[in-house]
Amino acid sequence: MKQHLGLRVEQRLAILGRLRMADWIEMPEREFATQVEKVEKDPLFRKLYFGAPGLPSAIRRRRWPGGKLSSSFYDVDEGRVSGGQRVDVEGSLDAHEDVLPLIRKMGRPAFERYFLLAEEAVPLPEIAKRTGLTEAEIARIHDLLLEIGAQAEFAGAPKVAVAAPGSTCLARLTLEGGKTGFEFIAPYWARGLYQVRYDDLESWKHSGQLDGDERRRLRHLLKRLETLNLRQSTIFRILESLSLIQADFLRTRRNEDVRPVSLRLLARRLQLAPSTVSRALARRTVRLPWGPEVPMISLVPGQRHVLKDILGQWIAASPAQTDAALARRLKTERGIDVSRRTVNAVRHALRESARE
Repeated sequence: MKQHLGLRVEQRLAILGRLRMADWIEMPEREFATQVEKVEKDPLFRKLYFGAPGLPSAIRRRRWPGGKLSSSFYDVDEGRVSGGQRVDVEGSLDAHEDVLPLIRKMGRPAFERYFLLAEEAVPLPEIAKRTGLTEAEIARIHDLLLEIGAQAEFAGAPKVAVAAPGSTCLARLTLEGGKTGFEFIAPYWARGLYQVRYDDLESWKHSGQLDGDERRRLRHLLKRLETLNLRQSTIFRILESLSLIQADFLRTRRNEDVRPVSLRLLARRLQLAPSTVSRALARRTVRLPWGPEVPMISLVPGQRHVLKDILGQWIAASPAQTDAALARRLKTERGIDVSRRTVNAVRHALRESARE
């Protein structure tokens, strides 16, 4: 009986965990950025992130494959557009107007190395020494990065009016040497995942550098970092998978090269629940390599939608083609395996649309 009750409790906890993660996946980007800011301004996080004399940083960053920060970020003296509305980035910069010259003084490579990526375990005093700045100035640069990231999802050009109200552009997709890359708009996305160095964390625990309250809060901090990571990695996996599935379309720009994929198929491919994929796609957009901004969901077109685009062009060019011939052509040229009956149904739908 006890074992049976124990299983029930475990099941309930698992369900509650999934529900909480669903909320995190669905959370608007600006609200999530505020959560990141809250965590990274925690004195305990700062201590473990920047390190101390004799103790390396126990929290670092691991970038996304092919990911980097959009160059539009460095135009911080210009107004930004987010969700089609002006945001008070200028107000934030006015409050830190003395910080921008510090960033320019250290230069872009050093700024990305020590603030954006933090892949190297460099204590705060050492960063100050290498950049010629004071520790207080380094801390202020870090704060500015967080505050700007929480205020706006940067965009280097006005948003295209195809996105739903309240949507956020995550990244611009790029193609270099046939490989897809991601130029992330917001700093907290470009920085990738938190990487906890548990060996270094043990050194901190035995160093006497953490007081009683910090030791008690450490577990909660690590759990929160795990939650932030899980949320971000789930969304990134979906974005990365879509860029691979639609690689032909991204390369040719032709609508007929968009591959059919359903939410269910994408979810099965990523071993996620379809509802999770749906939440991750909602109110999020990406910029295509040639400029337009589109909802992420547009990269998950159903089979019927794709077939109408392709067959509409083929039939218009050669109306006499039989359904069987079109089905064979779909398989040979597009890798889409459908029956003759499906082709006939799409042909019928095209005729009906033409009459309307």
